[in-house]
This record gives sequence, structure tokens and C-alpha cells, in this order.
Amino acid sequence: MKLNKGEIATLDNGKEYICVATLTDNDKDYVFLMSNFKPLEIRFAIQKLNPDNELELEIVNDEVEKRHILELLQNS
Repeated sequence: MKLNKGEIATLDNGKEYICVATLTDNDKDYVFLMSNFKPLEIRFAIQKLNPDNELELEIVNDEVEKRHILELLQNS
């Protein structure tokens, strides 16, 4: 099952993040995550289902891809 807007995900760092938005572009399912703690942290991730149908979130670290995601969010 994929992450939906308003749901909470715990990342590998053990911290909780709220899914603020989801979008799909070029066969990638992106999620916009905001921390559930202070100081506020923002993360973009690609969500995938592994062969066991479990959710995996791959954090986007590439600056060009982050800008692309922001543009998509602004235009949605």
C-alpha cells in the first residue's frame, strides 16, 4: 500500500514525517514529507512497492530532481 496525503511514515532515521502531497511524473510516485517534530525538516521521496508489496521510500537527494518536484507541486 502506498503512502497517501495526511498519513505518517517513519523513515530509516527513526523520525516521523507527515505526507503533505503525492504526485506522479515519468512513472515515479513522489511524496512530499514534512517532519512531525522540530526543527522542521522537509523531504522528497520516491515511493515504491517491493516484491513483498511493502512500501519503500527512496529519499531524493539530487538538487535538480528536487527543483523538478517543486515545479510539479506548484503547477498541480
